Amino acid sequence: MLELDGMNEDSLTDMLKVSFSWENWTAILEISDKLFELAVLTYGSHQQGTKKYFLKKNIAYYLGYSACMKGIAYQKLGNLAESRKCIGLYSDLSWITDVDHEAAVEVEYYKNIAIANTFVIDLLEGKVEVLPDYVEFIRTGDQEELLACLITVLESAIKYNFSIDWVLDEFNEPLQELSCRAKQEDIRYYIDYMHLSAIYLYKREKIHDAINLTLYILVISSKLYDGTGFRKIVSFYEHIRSHATAEQQESYQNIMKNILEREFLKDEKGDLVINSRIVD
Repeated sequence: MLELDGMNEDSLTDMLKVSFSWENWTAILEISDKLFELAVLTYGSHQQGTKKYFLKKNIAYYLGYSACMKGIAYQKLGNLAESRKCIGLYSDLSWITDVDHEAAVEVEYYKNIAIANTFVIDLLEGKVEVLPDYVEFIRTGDQEELLACLITVLESAIKYNFSIDWVLDEFNEPLQELSCRAKQEDIRYYIDYMHLSAIYLYKREKIHDAINLTLYILVISSKLYDGTGFRKIVSFYEHIRSHATAEQQESYQNIMKNILEREFLKDEKGDLVINSRIVD
């Protein structure tokens, strides 16, 4: 059990973001419950006139964010039924009264996110027939959500072994533009997208391309100090190493050698080797 007593909504939100970057899904479940509970109490006290809001954001944000993060955690843990229940919690936040413009925007945002995440659960349950509708949602939606949406499409295609080449081709150009100006907090999504793309290529028997992409991601994840992604990529390479050509194996050895030398030199200089970035 985490020690969460005494923390306010903003501190719990920060903890959720850190836990997400580390993919600590069980911690997210616990923190999300605490955040939702606290936000409800704060809202109730405010309605009764016994407590004012002294928070960075409006109460709709904390209610929606906590339920959404809990749903993501359940999804990542494979409990899609519980994830779908969480979607119900933030799909309609219209019960929040006395909302200002900022809160109204949040209510509408989570309403739209609920639609998208319902598609996500459907796809992960193997309901491939919803893919065209989901792609249409991606076309008309916020491009900042593009990486997360395509990750879902890849996960479903890998799990149920169907082709999504047409989807990846359609969004290749905007994705390249997005990756060039990716915010720091998008790094995890970007590395995961590339990693899943390599697995997808492997599953489609494009093994040479899959290994080349894996080698590329090794370099990128190291440069971006994404330790979580780096560990995934190394594990995947070891899984498919027997399919690598002599040239690819040599490239892998050189990449790892360069990374180790660079990190050793940093350690010699007394610099931090382990990235402790906190998502804003």
